[in-house]
Amino acid sequence: MHKPWGVLCGVILLATAALGQKSAPSTTQFEAKVRPLLLAKCVTCHGEHGPQGGVRLDKPLDAPTAQKVLAAVRYDGKVKMPPSGKLALPEQEALALWIKDGAKWPVAPPAPKNGGAGGASTHWSFQPVKRAAVPKVQNPVLRDEWVKNPIDAFVLARLEKKKLLPNPPATRRELIRRVTYDLIGLPPTPEEVAAFERDPDPKAYEKLVERLLASPHYGEKWGRQWLDVVRFAETNSYERDNPKPNPWRYRDYVIKSYNADKPYNRFLTEQLAGDELPDATNETQIATGFYRLGVWDDEPVDAEQSRYDGIDDIVTTVGQAFLGLTLDCARCHDHKIDPIPTKDYYQFVAIFQNINYFRNGGATDEKLLFESAAEKADYEKRVQEKAEQVTAKKARIAALQQEFLQKRDALLKPGDLSDLAWKYYEGNFAALPDFDKLTPAASGTAATVDLSVKQRDASFAQLWTGSLSAPAAGEYTLWLDSDDGSRVFVNGQKLIDYDGSHGEGKEKRAKLTLPAGRVALRVEYFQSGPSPLGLNLAWAGPGFARRPLSPAKNTGALGVPVQLAAYKGQLDQNLAAEQTKLAKEVEELEKAEVAANKMLVVTETGPKSAETFILKRGNRETPGDKVEPGFPSCVGGGIINPTPLASSSGRRTALARWITDPANPLPARVMVNRLWQGHFGRGIVRTPNDYGFQGAAPTHPELLDWLASEFVAKGWSMKAIHRLILLSSTYQMSSKARPDALKADPENELFWRFDMRRLTAEEVRDSVLAVCGNLNLAQFGPSVYPDIQKEVLAGQSIPGKDWYPDRMKPEDKNRRSIYIFVKRSLLYPMLESFDVAETDRTNPIRYASVQPTQALAMLNSTLMNQQAKTLAERVKKDATDRPVPFIKRAFSLITQRDPTPAELTRCTRLLDNLRFKGATDQQAQTYLCLSLLNLSEFMYLD
Repeated sequence: MHKPWGVLCGVILLATAALGQKSAPSTTQFEAKVRPLLLAKCVTCHGEHGPQGGVRLDKPLDAPTAQKVLAAVRYDGKVKMPPSGKLALPEQEALALWIKDGAKWPVAPPAPKNGGAGGASTHWSFQPVKRAAVPKVQNPVLRDEWVKNPIDAFVLARLEKKKLLPNPPATRRELIRRVTYDLIGLPPTPEEVAAFERDPDPKAYEKLVERLLASPHYGEKWGRQWLDVVRFAETNSYERDNPKPNPWRYRDYVIKSYNADKPYNRFLTEQLAGDELPDATNETQIATGFYRLGVWDDEPVDAEQSRYDGIDDIVTTVGQAFLGLTLDCARCHDHKIDPIPTKDYYQFVAIFQNINYFRNGGATDEKLLFESAAEKADYEKRVQEKAEQVTAKKARIAALQQEFLQKRDALLKPGDLSDLAWKYYEGNFAALPDFDKLTPAASGTAATVDLSVKQRDASFAQLWTGSLSAPAAGEYTLWLDSDDGSRVFVNGQKLIDYDGSHGEGKEKRAKLTLPAGRVALRVEYFQSGPSPLGLNLAWAGPGFARRPLSPAKNTGALGVPVQLAAYKGQLDQNLAAEQTKLAKEVEELEKAEVAANKMLVVTETGPKSAETFILKRGNRETPGDKVEPGFPSCVGGGIINPTPLASSSGRRTALARWITDPANPLPARVMVNRLWQGHFGRGIVRTPNDYGFQGAAPTHPELLDWLASEFVAKGWSMKAIHRLILLSSTYQMSSKARPDALKADPENELFWRFDMRRLTAEEVRDSVLAVCGNLNLAQFGPSVYPDIQKEVLAGQSIPGKDWYPDRMKPEDKNRRSIYIFVKRSLLYPMLESFDVAETDRTNPIRYASVQPTQALAMLNSTLMNQQAKTLAERVKKDATDRPVPFIKRAFSLITQRDPTPAELTRCTRLLDNLRFKGATDQQAQTYLCLSLLNLSEFMYLD
């Protein structure tokens, strides 16, 4: 295996030589390298609509602007583009060569007005798929020994025209690493590599391919590519970025579909119209979650405009992901490049017009879905348990209420107070104030004279006025005990004046003669600070001994409240506390949803759809002509008028049938190109989401069509296409460079060798966990939350929101990266460093940038240092801690080979130097493991 730095140095030399040549890059090179690069990384901000900095990169550049652009992409000045990370060196040099040639932008044939047939009749992608005859190659040796299937014949025929030979085959070690990563996204074990290298069976490689295609981890690797394309995320974006309800079910649906080799036409149909199918199941309804994966604003300024934006997201994704058409470019005007008029765009919009507007928690957007009878039974059991808990708690509350009433009735007999009102005053009182000169802070009615209405533990005063009922004429005694100060007046006469100067616990009393009936009562109280509260009133009279003053039962306008809070200090406060606690628990139980049984799905408003109009300049305030639902005219077009179903329009089913019709020239081409791209790092068409005039032409058009026709002929089986590709000699070639081939085809357009690639973001993390022995291969279920540094979480608009590592078992944090929660505003930092897919729109290509954060993540992150430590422990357990066996085992786990003598010497010296500088054996071994995990050989795939 050659090292990446050697490749990059070779690229630099070749690019430098190319810059010195007088010949200009071909249009093919522009279409293959420059246009896709600009469209993917530049035109979003520097295109027709509001080019930032006044620079447009979708048209020819003048010389001064071109030089500024070149300096920006090389990070030579203050302006650094793209801001997300420096372009890879080959990408920089491709732009440099384009600028050297004058920064021309080849003009595509003009799109016919109103979707005319002129452009569509000539453009390659709009033509029917034709199964080309397998070409005859000239070299008899290669024809007999190298051509293993038609793929090789198509590739070799092109190479022969250029007088090039294909590379020799890769080594068995290179091949097992390549195919294992390409099919399951994980490294082979050293034992698997050794066994494959020793296997004398001529069909050993075929058996390896079949084993990997049958692996349950195949769907995890290839399902991730699909999730990129359909903009999978689990939150809505914008500053709140709230979670969607269980989108992990859609993720699991995709993985299971790939593992089952679900026919691609069925796979698309379920996502487009799974709810409308006559054989609809929970799984097919889960598939329609595809529609709800996009960005959504839960507080839009203009709800109707937001609805149209949501439909545009669907049109954009369906157009690019399934058809390779940029339909969205015709939203405001006729497509500038392709034969797609605005009318076609709105006819496509009409297909989705009837979809319910998404809203979190909306009954139309969520359904209870059960993947098995056991899951349904478990859910129903938990619902029943919840209902029983609520019933039991409510019964206990009722019992407490009855107990309270019994205590209250016993306390209230025979009844003393009625029509009691209170006023509450705040202030710094040193003595009882003149209440008539104060303005109360609060007031109300009460059942008894108590202090339950007090609002703060500081100085305050309170006044009660009402009626005292004497059951018979005679002599009465009134007792008063308070903390700081109080007074009692009966019929306006001051009977007790307790000014607070006598000390606590000094009860005062007064005797008075009362007639039978009601008399006026006034009680004044103040407290000078946060000392314990104290105010007790009692009396005695004819026929009854001393008792507390108590409220009368159902007398006067006030009546008697039955709230426990009104009797604090007089009834059993434990009853009140328990009732309050139970009431809160009931409220929480009734609000809580039984977990994990909802899925975001698509629904429609009913069988009849609203009318659709062309919106002039995309503005909903300026509707134009009415349109009917239909398909793009550039690929056949036509208005549809499906029979409505019971709860939906049937339009999405009609769309699914049209897209998956074998006569449609686009879907099969688009998907086999994605499969090819997944194995070779780039597609036969380098713009996998754009098959229009602005997209790149295929490098091997006959091969693309042969694969597309074979795809359909094989029942739309994705595994059948994988098998064809993987068993070809084209796939099994070495990645080593040859001077003659580099000179003739520096970009490897003709596939004379296998292109080395860096591992994807998920493969990097999963490989680290795998070789360290910590990867948890559990599948499916709710997403997981690995640890993220608190400083990163603090940077969110709502710090730490919707990221819950504390809820995870330690082993669940080490599950495969496809199961990590995808939060749009907080992508997992390590994955983001290594170019994980953006989530706001369809993402057809994973570009490999070179950024300082990648080195920081691999050397300095907590994750890497923890894993290096566990790797050292694993190696020590496997091979003892003696330097040579330790180094060999570490090398074997990380690179699946033994170290060379020179590598063994360098690693031994590193361990010695670290120990000499004071490191313990464990620290030295950990650092060595960390260093080996940073080898390019670990990060790159030959």
